[in-house]
Amino acid sequence: MVTQVIFLTAPTGSLQSWSVPADWNSSDNTVEVLGAAGGAGNNGGLPGGGGGGAAYSKQTNIALTPGGTASYQIGASGDGTTDGGDTWFNGANLAASSVGAKGGQHASGVNGGAGGSAGGGTGATRFSGGNGGNAGAGSAGSGGGGGSAGPNGNGGAGGSVPGGDDGGGGGGGANGGAAGANAIVDVGGAGGNNRLGAGGGAADTNGTSGGGGGGASQIAGPPGNGSQDTIWSATAGGSAGPSSGGGGNDASNSPDTGGLPGNYGGAPGGTRSTNMSGGQGIIVITYNPVTGRRFRALFSNAPGL
Repeated sequence: MVTQVIFLTAPTGSLQSWSVPADWNSSDNTVEVLGAAGGAGNNGGLPGGGGGGAAYSKQTNIALTPGGTASYQIGASGDGTTDGGDTWFNGANLAASSVGAKGGQHASGVNGGAGGSAGGGTGATRFSGGNGGNAGAGSAGSGGGGGSAGPNGNGGAGGSVPGGDDGGGGGGGANGGAAGANAIVDVGGAGGNNRLGAGGGAADTNGTSGGGGGGASQIAGPPGNGSQDTIWSATAGGSAGPSSGGGGNDASNSPDTGGLPGNYGGAPGGTRSTNMSGGQGIIVITYNPVTGRRFRALFSNAPGL
């Protein structure tokens, strides 16, 4: 039978129950999880830091009862005043789960939020989300958002704004990507490249294929949005992947918004007063079904099997 790939994406922020398929194979499966990213903005009209990107964790060969249930939670997006939620699978909480990943923290004033820590998660393979970049002083630009971690490595940090520079910091690349660049005088920093060394947006430009969004330049803006490193395809249709961070806004660009992250785990760029939400979490379940004689033996008492 064909390998099964299942996405769990909703609802977020509360404990849920997953029905284990009858053909579940406890000896041949992988579960990967991303936390949610922290938010940015809402700094009372002053420049703000970027949000922190989400952590990633993976565990293979989780033993579940076919036809039974497994508890899980998908991390809810953080906004300008809340951290991104944690994501976990097969447990009542993160610490008790078979695999779990921390969400990123929200920005606080000019300081970027910390990325989700690999050390706070569970599972055999773990990587940390990228830290959000710091904003500049006075009426300067805002920091870039941190990228989400993924199976290829840590998320890249968002770029910061030195001194009173007007440009915004670049967003961090996702899934082993590079850090976003700092702003230079009135020009926004470039977004961090993806794990393959490309895709980071130039100033005022969106990132691609997991590359970070570029920071906004003075007047020229707006900041670039982050992008998704599309590495998973669900059997039932659809694709997903860890996302990079958005670029930070400049000192005076209107509308007052930071660059958006990609869909999952990436953080928004900083801005002065608008709340910006991070990317939510996701669970990706992959297994090779139990088939044929072995499957019948597990679920039938008929003689001769």
